[in-house]
Amino acid sequence: MHSANHHLHFLLFLSLFLALSRVQGQGDGRAGLSTSEREKLSRLVDQNTVFEQGISGFSLYDVSTSARLYDYNADRLFVPASNVKLFTFYVANRVLGNRAPAVFYQNYLDHLELWGTGYPLTLHPQFLADDLLTPWLRQKGIAPNTNVLGTSGRAPLGETPKPIIIHYPTGQDQLPRYGAGWSWDDYNGGYVFERSTFPMFGNRLYVEQQESEVPGVPFVYSSPPNALSQITQDADQRPRTWRREFDNGFVVRPGYLPNSYPLQRSLTLSPVWMVSELNAALPGLNASPGYQPYPPRADLNTFEVTLPDTVYRRFLQNSDNYLAEQLLLLAAAQRYGVPDEERIIDYARDTLFPALGISDFRWVDGSGLSRYNLVTPRQLTRIVMALDQEVGRERLLDLLPSGGGDNGTLKRRFDGASEPYVWAKTGSLSGVACISGLVKTKRGRWLAFSFMHNNFVQSSLRYYIEMEKVLGWCYEEL
Repeated sequence: MHSANHHLHFLLFLSLFLALSRVQGQGDGRAGLSTSEREKLSRLVDQNTVFEQGISGFSLYDVSTSARLYDYNADRLFVPASNVKLFTFYVANRVLGNRAPAVFYQNYLDHLELWGTGYPLTLHPQFLADDLLTPWLRQKGIAPNTNVLGTSGRAPLGETPKPIIIHYPTGQDQLPRYGAGWSWDDYNGGYVFERSTFPMFGNRLYVEQQESEVPGVPFVYSSPPNALSQITQDADQRPRTWRREFDNGFVVRPGYLPNSYPLQRSLTLSPVWMVSELNAALPGLNASPGYQPYPPRADLNTFEVTLPDTVYRRFLQNSDNYLAEQLLLLAAAQRYGVPDEERIIDYARDTLFPALGISDFRWVDGSGLSRYNLVTPRQLTRIVMALDQEVGRERLLDLLPSGGGDNGTLKRRFDGASEPYVWAKTGSLSGVACISGLVKTKRGRWLAFSFMHNNFVQSSLRYYIEMEKVLGWCYEEL
Protein backbone atom coordinates (compact mmCIF):
# COMPACT_ATOMS: atom_id res chain seq x y z
CA MET A 1 0.00 0.00 0.00
CA HIS A 2 2.78 2.37 0.92
CA SER A 3 4.59 1.51 -2.32
CA ALA A 4 1.46 2.21 -4.34
CA ASN A 5 1.00 5.61 -2.72
CA HIS A 6 4.64 6.40 -3.31
CA HIS A 7 4.29 5.46 -6.97
CA LEU A 8 1.15 7.62 -7.30
CA HIS A 9 2.89 10.61 -5.72
CA PHE A 10 5.81 10.17 -8.10
CA LEU A 11 3.46 10.17 -11.12
CA LEU A 12 1.68 13.29 -9.90
CA PHE A 13 5.02 15.03 -9.36
CA LEU A 14 6.21 14.00 -12.81
CA SER A 15 2.99 15.26 -14.43
CA LEU A 16 3.25 18.58 -12.59
CA PHE A 17 6.92 18.92 -13.55
CA LEU A 18 6.22 18.31 -17.23
CA ALA A 19 3.29 20.75 -17.22
CA LEU A 20 5.42 23.41 -15.53
CA SER A 21 8.18 22.81 -18.06
CA ARG A 22 5.73 23.38 -20.91
CA VAL A 23 4.46 26.60 -19.36
CA GLN A 24 8.00 27.85 -18.77
CA GLY A 25 8.90 26.95 -22.33
CA GLN A 26 5.97 28.99 -23.62
CA GLY A 27 6.83 31.83 -21.29
CA ASP A 28 10.36 32.34 -22.50
CA GLY A 29 9.52 31.89 -26.17
CA ARG A 30 11.77 28.84 -26.61
CA ALA A 31 9.33 25.95 -26.96
CA GLY A 32 9.74 24.07 -30.23
CA LEU A 33 12.90 25.86 -31.47
CA SER A 34 16.45 24.59 -31.34
CA THR A 35 19.33 26.76 -30.24
CA SER A 36 20.52 27.21 -33.82
CA GLU A 37 17.00 28.17 -34.98
CA ARG A 38 16.71 30.79 -32.24
CA GLU A 39 20.14 32.17 -33.16
CA LYS A 40 19.15 32.41 -36.82
CA LEU A 41 15.92 34.25 -36.00
CA SER A 42 17.87 36.56 -33.71
CA ARG A 43 20.15 37.53 -36.60
CA LEU A 44 17.17 38.02 -38.93
CA VAL A 45 15.02 39.99 -36.47
CA ASP A 46 16.82 41.33 -33.38
CA GLN A 47 19.98 42.29 -35.24
CA ASN A 48 18.30 43.51 -38.43
CA THR A 49 19.84 46.84 -39.46
CA VAL A 50 16.63 47.95 -41.24
CA PHE A 51 14.44 47.20 -38.25
CA GLU A 52 16.84 49.15 -36.03
CA GLN A 53 15.97 52.38 -37.86
CA GLY A 54 12.50 52.43 -36.27
CA ILE A 55 10.74 50.51 -33.52
CA SER A 56 9.95 46.89 -34.39
CA GLY A 57 8.20 43.97 -32.76
CA PHE A 58 7.70 40.33 -33.72
CA SER A 59 5.71 37.42 -32.30
CA LEU A 60 5.69 33.84 -33.58
CA TYR A 61 3.45 31.01 -32.34
CA ASP A 62 2.91 27.37 -33.23
CA VAL A 63 -0.80 27.18 -34.00
CA SER A 64 -1.32 23.50 -33.14
CA THR A 65 0.21 23.77 -29.65
CA SER A 66 -0.31 27.49 -28.95
CA ALA A 67 3.37 27.56 -27.94
CA ARG A 68 5.29 30.81 -28.24
CA LEU A 69 8.23 30.17 -30.52
CA TYR A 70 9.93 33.54 -30.73
CA ASP A 71 9.47 37.04 -29.30
CA TYR A 72 10.99 40.40 -30.03
CA ASN A 73 9.33 43.38 -28.34
CA ALA A 74 6.20 41.21 -28.45
CA ASP A 75 4.55 42.93 -25.48
CA ARG A 76 5.32 46.46 -26.62
CA LEU A 77 2.39 48.58 -27.82
CA PHE A 78 2.41 49.69 -31.46
CA VAL A 79 0.10 51.64 -33.77
CA PRO A 80 -1.38 48.74 -35.79
CA ALA A 81 -2.99 50.62 -38.72
CA SER A 82 -5.24 48.22 -40.66
CA ASN A 83 -4.20 45.21 -38.58
CA VAL A 84 -7.06 46.47 -36.38
CA LYS A 85 -9.37 45.00 -39.02
CA LEU A 86 -8.59 41.57 -37.55
CA PHE A 87 -10.29 42.71 -34.32
CA THR A 88 -13.19 44.10 -36.35
CA PHE A 89 -13.54 40.84 -38.26
CA TYR A 90 -13.52 38.80 -35.06
CA VAL A 91 -16.37 40.90 -33.62
CA ALA A 92 -18.38 40.99 -36.87
CA ASN A 93 -18.06 37.25 -37.36
CA ARG A 94 -18.98 36.55 -33.73
CA VAL A 95 -21.96 38.94 -33.58
CA LEU A 96 -23.23 38.81 -37.17
CA GLY A 97 -21.89 35.74 -38.89
CA ASN A 98 -23.61 35.76 -42.28
CA ARG A 99 -26.88 37.40 -41.18
CA ALA A 100 -27.45 41.09 -40.52
CA PRO A 101 -30.25 43.61 -39.89
CA ALA A 102 -30.48 45.68 -43.07
CA VAL A 103 -32.92 48.21 -41.62
CA PHE A 104 -35.21 48.84 -38.65
CA TYR A 105 -38.70 50.12 -39.46
CA GLN A 106 -42.19 51.00 -38.26
CA ASN A 107 -45.09 50.38 -40.61
CA TYR A 108 -48.00 52.85 -40.55
CA LEU A 109 -51.18 52.93 -42.63
CA ASP A 110 -50.02 55.83 -44.78
CA HIS A 111 -46.20 55.73 -44.59
CA LEU A 112 -43.11 53.78 -43.56
CA GLU A 113 -40.44 55.04 -41.15
CA LEU A 114 -36.90 53.65 -41.31
CA TRP A 115 -33.83 53.77 -39.08
CA GLY A 116 -30.46 52.69 -40.46
CA THR A 117 -28.32 49.87 -39.08
CA GLY A 118 -25.13 50.78 -40.91
CA TYR A 119 -25.87 48.14 -43.60
CA PRO A 120 -23.18 48.96 -46.19
CA LEU A 121 -24.47 47.49 -49.45
CA THR A 122 -27.41 49.73 -50.39
CA LEU A 123 -26.76 50.75 -54.02
CA HIS A 124 -23.05 50.11 -53.49
CA PRO A 125 -21.58 50.07 -57.02
CA GLN A 126 -19.36 47.06 -56.27
CA PHE A 127 -22.05 44.98 -54.53
CA LEU A 128 -25.09 45.45 -56.77
CA ALA A 129 -25.75 41.69 -56.87
CA ASP A 130 -25.49 41.33 -53.08
CA ASP A 131 -27.56 44.38 -52.11
CA LEU A 132 -30.85 43.09 -50.67
CA LEU A 133 -32.14 46.32 -49.17
CA THR A 134 -32.65 48.18 -52.47
CA PRO A 135 -35.16 45.59 -53.81
CA TRP A 136 -36.98 45.80 -50.46
CA LEU A 137 -37.18 49.61 -50.75
CA ARG A 138 -38.58 49.24 -54.28
CA GLN A 139 -41.12 46.72 -53.06
CA LYS A 140 -42.32 48.94 -50.23
CA GLY A 141 -42.23 52.30 -51.98
CA ILE A 142 -42.74 51.99 -55.76
CA ALA A 143 -46.06 51.30 -57.47
CA PRO A 144 -46.32 48.26 -59.79
CA ASN A 145 -46.86 50.38 -62.91
CA THR A 146 -43.94 52.71 -62.29
CA ASN A 147 -41.65 52.90 -65.32
CA VAL A 148 -38.41 51.57 -63.83
CA LEU A 149 -36.06 48.91 -65.09
CA GLY A 150 -37.13 45.44 -63.96
CA THR A 151 -40.33 44.46 -62.20
CA SER A 152 -39.30 42.13 -59.38
CA GLY A 153 -38.58 44.98 -56.99
CA ARG A 154 -41.90 46.86 -57.28
CA ALA A 155 -44.71 46.76 -54.77
CA PRO A 156 -46.73 43.55 -55.30
CA LEU A 157 -50.31 43.73 -56.46
CA GLY A 158 -52.56 44.26 -53.46
CA GLU A 159 -49.86 46.09 -51.48
CA THR A 160 -50.04 49.87 -51.70
CA PRO A 161 -46.65 51.62 -51.95
CA LYS A 162 -46.08 54.22 -49.26
CA PRO A 163 -43.97 57.32 -48.75
CA ILE A 164 -40.83 56.49 -46.78
CA ILE A 165 -39.18 58.56 -44.06
CA ILE A 166 -35.53 57.74 -43.41
CA HIS A 167 -34.46 58.97 -39.99
CA TYR A 168 -31.03 60.43 -39.29
CA PRO A 169 -30.85 61.18 -35.53
CA THR A 170 -29.32 64.52 -34.62
CA GLY A 171 -27.58 66.07 -31.61
CA GLN A 172 -25.88 63.68 -29.23
CA ASP A 173 -27.55 60.75 -31.03
CA GLN A 174 -25.89 61.70 -34.32
CA LEU A 175 -23.12 59.43 -35.58
CA PRO A 176 -19.84 61.37 -36.01
CA ARG A 177 -18.79 61.31 -39.66
CA TYR A 178 -15.19 60.42 -38.71
CA GLY A 179 -13.78 58.10 -36.09
CA ALA A 180 -11.70 59.21 -33.11
CA GLY A 181 -8.24 60.32 -34.21
CA TRP A 182 -8.88 60.39 -37.96
CA SER A 183 -7.13 63.04 -40.03
CA TRP A 184 -9.74 65.57 -41.15
CA ASP A 185 -7.84 66.56 -44.31
CA ASP A 186 -7.93 63.02 -45.73
CA TYR A 187 -11.44 63.77 -47.03
CA ASN A 188 -10.06 64.38 -50.54
CA GLY A 189 -8.48 60.92 -50.77
CA GLY A 190 -9.89 57.66 -52.03
CA TYR A 191 -9.56 55.70 -48.80
CA VAL A 192 -11.40 57.69 -46.08
CA PHE A 193 -15.18 57.57 -46.32
CA GLU A 194 -17.64 59.21 -43.95
CA ARG A 195 -19.53 56.83 -41.69
CA SER A 196 -23.32 56.68 -41.82
CA THR A 197 -26.21 54.93 -40.11
CA PHE A 198 -27.93 54.65 -43.52
CA PRO A 199 -25.12 54.59 -46.10
CA MET A 200 -25.84 54.57 -49.82
CA PHE A 201 -23.66 54.19 -52.91
CA GLY A 202 -20.78 53.13 -50.66
CA ASN A 203 -20.71 56.79 -49.50
CA ARG A 204 -18.54 57.47 -52.52
CA LEU A 205 -18.35 58.94 -55.97
CA TYR A 206 -17.75 56.02 -58.35
CA VAL A 207 -17.11 56.41 -62.07
CA GLU A 208 -16.20 53.49 -64.32
CA GLN A 209 -15.98 52.94 -68.07
CA GLN A 210 -17.88 49.86 -69.27
CA GLU A 211 -18.58 48.18 -72.59
CA SER A 212 -21.70 49.36 -74.38
CA GLU A 213 -23.92 47.91 -77.08
CA VAL A 214 -22.35 50.29 -79.61
CA PRO A 215 -18.86 49.09 -80.68
CA GLY A 216 -16.17 51.67 -80.03
CA VAL A 217 -18.45 53.86 -77.93
CA PRO A 218 -17.77 53.15 -74.24
CA PHE A 219 -20.46 53.60 -71.63
CA VAL A 220 -19.53 55.56 -68.51
CA TYR A 221 -21.26 54.26 -65.39
CA SER A 222 -21.55 56.66 -62.50
CA SER A 223 -22.78 56.35 -58.95
CA PRO A 224 -24.68 58.21 -57.53
CA PRO A 225 -26.80 58.85 -60.66
CA ASN A 226 -25.95 62.56 -60.83
CA ALA A 227 -22.22 62.01 -60.27
CA LEU A 228 -21.05 62.87 -63.79
CA SER A 229 -22.83 66.22 -63.73
CA GLN A 230 -20.84 67.09 -60.61
CA ILE A 231 -17.43 66.64 -62.26
CA THR A 232 -15.76 69.56 -64.05
CA GLN A 233 -12.31 69.94 -65.63
CA ASP A 234 -9.70 72.59 -64.93
CA ALA A 235 -6.35 72.70 -66.75
CA ASP A 236 -4.80 74.81 -63.96
CA GLN A 237 -5.66 72.36 -61.19
CA ARG A 238 -2.64 71.04 -59.26
CA PRO A 239 -4.10 67.88 -57.68
CA ARG A 240 -5.50 65.27 -60.03
CA THR A 241 -8.89 65.46 -58.29
CA TRP A 242 -10.16 67.94 -55.76
CA ARG A 243 -13.31 68.99 -53.91
CA ARG A 244 -14.10 71.33 -51.07
CA GLU A 245 -14.60 69.62 -47.73
CA PHE A 246 -18.38 70.06 -47.58
CA ASP A 247 -19.17 70.13 -51.30
CA ASN A 248 -19.73 67.19 -53.66
CA GLY A 249 -18.61 69.06 -56.78
CA PHE A 250 -15.36 67.48 -58.07
CA VAL A 251 -12.70 69.15 -60.23
CA VAL A 252 -10.27 67.01 -62.25
CA ARG A 253 -7.40 67.64 -64.61
CA PRO A 254 -8.28 67.32 -68.32
CA GLY A 255 -7.61 63.78 -69.52
CA TYR A 256 -7.40 62.38 -66.02
CA LEU A 257 -10.54 60.24 -66.02
CA PRO A 258 -9.92 57.90 -68.99
CA ASN A 259 -6.65 56.78 -67.40
CA SER A 260 -8.02 56.51 -63.88
CA TYR A 261 -11.09 54.28 -64.01
CA PRO A 262 -12.56 53.31 -61.72
CA LEU A 263 -12.48 56.68 -59.98
CA GLN A 264 -13.48 56.48 -56.31
CA ARG A 265 -13.61 59.48 -54.00
CA SER A 266 -15.41 60.11 -50.74
CA LEU A 267 -18.62 62.12 -50.62
CA THR A 268 -19.71 64.52 -47.92
CA LEU A 269 -23.05 63.31 -46.60
CA SER A 270 -26.19 65.13 -45.56
CA PRO A 271 -29.65 63.58 -45.06
CA VAL A 272 -31.30 65.83 -47.66
CA TRP A 273 -28.67 65.15 -50.30
CA MET A 274 -28.54 61.38 -49.71
CA VAL A 275 -32.31 60.93 -49.84
CA SER A 276 -32.50 63.08 -52.97
CA GLU A 277 -29.93 60.82 -54.66
CA LEU A 278 -31.86 57.75 -53.50
CA ASN A 279 -35.04 59.07 -55.15
CA ALA A 280 -33.06 59.75 -58.33
CA ALA A 281 -31.68 56.20 -58.32
CA LEU A 282 -35.13 54.64 -57.75
CA PRO A 283 -37.64 56.58 -59.87
CA GLY A 284 -41.07 56.41 -58.33
CA LEU A 285 -39.78 56.23 -54.76
CA ASN A 286 -41.07 58.96 -52.46
CA ALA A 287 -38.48 59.15 -49.67
CA SER A 288 -37.78 62.08 -47.36
CA PRO A 289 -35.40 62.60 -44.44
CA GLY A 290 -36.48 62.58 -40.80
CA TYR A 291 -34.58 63.19 -37.60
CA GLN A 292 -36.16 61.06 -34.86
CA PRO A 293 -33.95 59.08 -32.43
CA TYR A 294 -33.99 55.29 -32.41
CA PRO A 295 -37.07 53.84 -30.66
CA PRO A 296 -36.57 50.86 -28.30
CA ARG A 297 -35.70 47.69 -30.21
CA ALA A 298 -38.96 46.05 -29.06
CA ASP A 299 -40.91 48.75 -30.92
CA LEU A 300 -39.13 48.15 -34.23
CA ASN A 301 -39.48 45.63 -37.01
CA THR A 302 -36.29 44.29 -38.58
CA PHE A 303 -35.61 43.42 -42.20
CA GLU A 304 -32.85 40.82 -41.88
CA VAL A 305 -30.66 39.80 -44.82
CA THR A 306 -27.79 37.52 -45.75
CA LEU A 307 -24.33 39.02 -45.36
CA PRO A 308 -22.20 37.10 -47.89
CA ASP A 309 -18.51 36.34 -47.62
CA THR A 310 -17.93 38.58 -50.64
CA VAL A 311 -18.27 41.46 -48.16
CA TYR A 312 -15.78 40.01 -45.67
CA ARG A 313 -13.42 39.11 -48.51
CA ARG A 314 -13.29 42.62 -49.93
CA PHE A 315 -13.06 44.08 -46.43
CA LEU A 316 -9.94 41.99 -45.64
CA GLN A 317 -8.26 41.50 -49.01
CA ASN A 318 -8.64 45.10 -50.16
CA SER A 319 -8.40 46.55 -46.65
CA ASP A 320 -11.66 48.43 -47.27
CA ASN A 321 -11.96 51.14 -44.61
CA TYR A 322 -15.59 51.89 -45.43
CA LEU A 323 -16.66 48.28 -44.93
CA ALA A 324 -14.63 48.04 -41.73
CA GLU A 325 -16.46 50.93 -40.11
CA GLN A 326 -19.89 49.93 -41.35
CA LEU A 327 -19.48 46.30 -40.25
CA LEU A 328 -18.70 47.44 -36.72
CA LEU A 329 -21.79 49.69 -36.76
CA LEU A 330 -23.83 46.79 -38.11
CA ALA A 331 -22.64 44.53 -35.29
CA ALA A 332 -23.65 47.19 -32.75
CA ALA A 333 -27.09 47.48 -34.35
CA GLN A 334 -27.52 43.72 -34.17
CA ARG A 335 -26.59 43.56 -30.49
CA TYR A 336 -28.02 46.81 -29.15
CA GLY A 337 -30.57 48.07 -31.68
CA VAL A 338 -28.45 51.17 -32.31
CA PRO A 339 -25.36 51.43 -34.58
CA ASP A 340 -23.12 52.69 -31.78
CA GLU A 341 -19.46 51.91 -32.52
CA GLU A 342 -18.15 52.86 -29.08
CA ARG A 343 -20.62 50.55 -27.39
CA ILE A 344 -19.68 47.47 -29.44
CA ILE A 345 -15.97 48.21 -28.98
CA ASP A 346 -16.46 48.43 -25.21
CA TYR A 347 -18.28 45.09 -25.24
CA ALA A 348 -15.52 43.40 -27.25
CA ARG A 349 -12.71 44.91 -25.20
CA ASP A 350 -14.31 44.09 -21.85
CA THR A 351 -15.92 40.72 -22.64
CA LEU A 352 -14.82 39.02 -25.86
CA PHE A 353 -11.09 39.67 -25.94
CA PRO A 354 -10.18 38.99 -22.29
CA ALA A 355 -11.41 35.42 -22.88
CA LEU A 356 -8.63 35.18 -25.50
CA GLY A 357 -6.00 36.55 -23.14
CA ILE A 358 -6.11 39.96 -24.82
CA SER A 359 -6.29 42.96 -22.50
CA ASP A 360 -4.53 46.25 -21.77
CA PHE A 361 -4.73 47.58 -25.32
CA ARG A 362 -6.47 50.54 -26.97
CA TRP A 363 -9.02 50.10 -29.74
CA VAL A 364 -11.06 53.05 -31.05
CA ASP A 365 -12.20 52.38 -34.64
CA GLY A 366 -12.99 49.59 -37.07
CA SER A 367 -10.58 50.47 -39.86
CA GLY A 368 -7.28 51.36 -38.17
CA LEU A 369 -7.22 54.88 -39.61
CA SER A 370 -6.73 56.25 -36.10
CA ARG A 371 -3.31 56.47 -34.47
CA TYR A 372 -5.04 56.20 -31.10
CA ASN A 373 -5.15 52.41 -31.57
CA LEU A 374 -2.37 50.62 -29.65
CA VAL A 375 -1.85 46.84 -29.80
CA THR A 376 1.04 44.42 -29.17
CA PRO A 377 2.38 41.80 -31.60
CA ARG A 378 1.47 39.06 -29.13
CA GLN A 379 -2.14 40.24 -28.99
CA LEU A 380 -2.36 40.14 -32.77
CA THR A 381 -0.99 36.59 -32.96
CA ARG A 382 -3.60 35.56 -30.40
CA ILE A 383 -6.43 37.08 -32.45
CA VAL A 384 -5.08 35.28 -35.54
CA MET A 385 -5.17 31.95 -33.69
CA ALA A 386 -8.66 32.70 -32.36
CA LEU A 387 -9.87 33.41 -35.90
CA ASP A 388 -8.25 30.19 -37.10
CA GLN A 389 -10.36 28.32 -34.54
CA GLU A 390 -13.66 30.19 -34.83
CA VAL A 391 -13.80 31.04 -38.53
CA GLY A 392 -12.23 27.79 -39.70
CA ARG A 393 -8.91 27.65 -41.50
CA GLU A 394 -10.24 26.96 -44.98
CA ARG A 395 -12.62 29.91 -44.84
CA LEU A 396 -10.05 32.17 -43.17
CA LEU A 397 -7.48 31.47 -45.90
CA ASP A 398 -10.12 32.23 -48.52
CA LEU A 399 -10.86 35.62 -46.94
CA LEU A 400 -7.34 36.84 -46.11
CA PRO A 401 -4.91 38.23 -48.67
CA SER A 402 -2.38 35.60 -49.77
CA GLY A 403 1.22 36.18 -50.75
CA GLY A 404 1.46 36.35 -54.54
CA GLY A 405 -2.33 35.97 -54.85
CA ASP A 406 -4.41 37.22 -57.76
CA ASN A 407 -5.71 40.21 -55.78
CA GLY A 408 -5.47 41.86 -52.43
CA THR A 409 -2.78 43.76 -50.56
CA LEU A 410 -0.22 40.89 -50.76
CA LYS A 411 -0.43 40.46 -54.53
CA ARG A 412 3.23 41.40 -54.95
CA ARG A 413 4.49 40.29 -51.53
CA PHE A 414 5.77 36.94 -50.25
CA ASP A 415 5.67 35.43 -53.74
CA GLY A 416 9.14 33.85 -53.81
CA ALA A 417 8.06 30.25 -53.16
CA SER A 418 6.51 27.71 -55.51
CA GLU A 419 3.27 27.81 -53.49
CA PRO A 420 1.43 30.34 -51.32
CA TYR A 421 2.79 30.25 -47.79
CA VAL A 422 1.63 33.53 -46.19
CA TRP A 423 -1.97 34.58 -45.53
CA ALA A 424 -2.11 37.83 -43.62
CA LYS A 425 -3.61 41.24 -43.01
CA THR A 426 -1.44 44.23 -43.79
CA GLY A 427 -1.52 47.65 -42.16
CA SER A 428 0.14 50.87 -43.23
CA LEU A 429 0.17 54.53 -42.33
CA SER A 430 2.97 57.04 -42.63
CA GLY A 431 5.80 55.51 -40.59
CA VAL A 432 3.76 52.35 -39.87
CA ALA A 433 4.07 48.92 -41.51
CA CYS A 434 2.41 45.90 -39.92
CA ILE A 435 1.42 42.43 -41.04
CA SER A 436 -0.21 39.64 -39.03
CA GLY A 437 -1.44 36.24 -40.12
CA LEU A 438 -0.52 32.63 -40.85
CA VAL A 439 2.46 30.85 -42.39
CA LYS A 440 2.37 27.29 -43.67
CA THR A 441 5.87 25.81 -43.71
CA LYS A 442 7.23 23.25 -46.17
CA ARG A 443 6.73 20.57 -43.51
CA GLY A 444 3.06 21.46 -43.17
CA ARG A 445 3.46 23.25 -39.86
CA TRP A 446 1.14 26.21 -39.26
CA LEU A 447 2.54 29.31 -37.57
CA ALA A 448 0.80 32.48 -36.40
CA PHE A 449 2.87 35.66 -36.57
CA SER A 450 2.75 39.41 -36.20
CA PHE A 451 5.32 41.91 -37.42
CA MET A 452 4.85 45.53 -36.28
CA HIS A 453 7.04 48.48 -37.27
CA ASN A 454 6.51 52.09 -36.14
CA ASN A 455 8.37 55.40 -36.20
CA PHE A 456 10.43 55.01 -39.35
CA VAL A 457 10.96 57.50 -42.17
CA GLN A 458 12.20 55.14 -44.87
CA SER A 459 10.06 53.42 -47.48
CA SER A 460 8.00 50.52 -46.14
CA LEU A 461 9.30 48.46 -49.09
CA ARG A 462 12.59 47.92 -47.25
CA TYR A 463 10.68 46.53 -44.29
CA TYR A 464 8.69 44.14 -46.48
CA ILE A 465 11.90 42.85 -48.05
CA GLU A 466 13.29 42.03 -44.62
CA MET A 467 10.02 40.52 -43.38
CA GLU A 468 9.95 38.29 -46.46
CA LYS A 469 13.43 37.05 -45.53
CA VAL A 470 12.22 36.16 -42.02
CA LEU A 471 8.98 34.46 -43.03
CA GLY A 472 10.67 32.83 -46.03
CA TRP A 473 13.20 31.29 -43.63
CA CYS A 474 10.35 30.09 -41.39
CA TYR A 475 8.71 28.51 -44.45
CA GLU A 476 11.91 26.70 -45.43
CA GLU A 477 13.28 25.68 -42.02
CA LEU A 478 10.48 25.27 -39.45
